[in-house]
Amino acid sequence: MMDKKNDIEIINAIRSGNDGAVLNHLYKVALPNIIRFITRNNGDKDEAKDIFQDCVIALYNTVKLEKYDESKEVEGFLYHVARNLWINRIKKKNRQTPIQNTEYHADEDTPLAGMVNQEKQKAIQGLMENIGSPCKELLKLVMYDKLSMKEVAIKMGYAGETVAKSTHYNCKQKLAASIYANKNLLSLLKE
Repeated sequence: MMDKKNDIEIINAIRSGNDGAVLNHLYKVALPNIIRFITRNNGDKDEAKDIFQDCVIALYNTVKLEKYDESKEVEGFLYHVARNLWINRIKKKNRQTPIQNTEYHADEDTPLAGMVNQEKQKAIQGLMENIGSPCKELLKLVMYDKLSMKEVAIKMGYAGETVAKSTHYNCKQKLAASIYANKNLLSLLKE
């Protein structure tokens, strides 16, 4: 087995049917990220292994049908398929557990990844400025300071918790409308 396989070697090995070493490599390299994601989102190791097997099957099928986009990383492909499968499984089980918005970060320490994260932060700050000072303050209190609506009402000087809830809802709607109005920004935030 090769110590380091690049994505093209993996894809070519799957296409040629010489995939035993590839499978071992994928289990060694990609499975830990998927186990980590699923166990952080209300799953266990066995569920993660089941999901991973489905991901490998999806990769094989995509490659065999010549639909694999070779510009994408194999590990990233597997991670995103796993994330989607896990979300669907949770929906089927009717769990009410929020999924953390985590992404695959193989290149987290690269300058490009840092620049993308900075761009996202700038975009979010710009959006917060556009929605107005009261909404900006309210959303910061709720999202960053994790205050309850009762505490927000007191801090913002609202008549009560109901007013805080209503204002919070309206501010979230304003923020969402700003995001969806700018397709470039929307695609940046989805990356």
